[in-house]
Amino acid sequence: MFVKNAPLLFLLIFLSFQSSSAQKEVNPVRMIDEIKTHTEGLAVWWTGHNGWLIKYNDILIGTDLALESEDRAVPSPISAKELAEELDISFITHEHGDHFERETSKILAQKGNCVFVMPSNCKEIAIQEVGIPEQRINVATPRVPFNIGDVKIEPVRAIHGNSKFAVYYDANLEDCGYLITIGGKRFLQMGDTVLLEDHLFLEKVDVLFFSPTEHNTHIDPSLILINELEPTYILPQHRDTFKVTDQNRYWTTGYPNEVKFRLSKPMQERYHILEIGDKIDIEDVTEVREN
Repeated sequence: MFVKNAPLLFLLIFLSFQSSSAQKEVNPVRMIDEIKTHTEGLAVWWTGHNGWLIKYNDILIGTDLALESEDRAVPSPISAKELAEELDISFITHEHGDHFERETSKILAQKGNCVFVMPSNCKEIAIQEVGIPEQRINVATPRVPFNIGDVKIEPVRAIHGNSKFAVYYDANLEDCGYLITIGGKRFLQMGDTVLLEDHLFLEKVDVLFFSPTEHNTHIDPSLILINELEPTYILPQHRDTFKVTDQNRYWTTGYPNEVKFRLSKPMQERYHILEIGDKIDIEDVTEVREN
């Protein structure tokens, strides 16, 4: 019996070995390992929603990191604990929990040494509720630029939208987006905002993080924004991260494909719809535009 079925048995063992080997080969590299081994040049990772990690050489900054939220439909590819010892600056645009996620910031404050950049309306929450030491908080005021080391920060006005394309009843004029210059490149993190003339006045935006949702710039305003700024990298955010319900659809659902479809071919070539956990290398801007 054993001899008769030996070829089949060996085949099954071989296929099992091949399957196991294939699984090992396709296992993705952990984001934290990618970040640690990236020591030269400029790269960006998407952690979901408005969460981006930007690393230039040995400087790592993050925006609106909501890594520990229980309301996520897609787990974060990196934990706050993993990130804490690597992160240098954590940017917060406004106090809503999907942007200023309390647990993430608490872990970053306790386990690491990063400084926090936030609007003044977030400062009291940060100190009393999250436990961030006041000396580690840099208050950002719209239209008032400042520097942290080699990182230039230009806070941009943000006016929060709501469902039905309306401006949010409790919109706060202290909320911020950020135009961040690092490694010679300019990154615009808009935060939660409808389209403003402030955005259209900006010059030389290399990397645009924008939110094509009903309560932000949706489709038509996003097209106006992109065609006016002509960024080299166009990266839609505020999508595909949190659980979608009929009540929250206006902010959990984005329309990145609808925006891309209506752009010119040259702008479509600059447009990148990333999956959560994806990395994109930011190349020399002049070379990318010429190509």
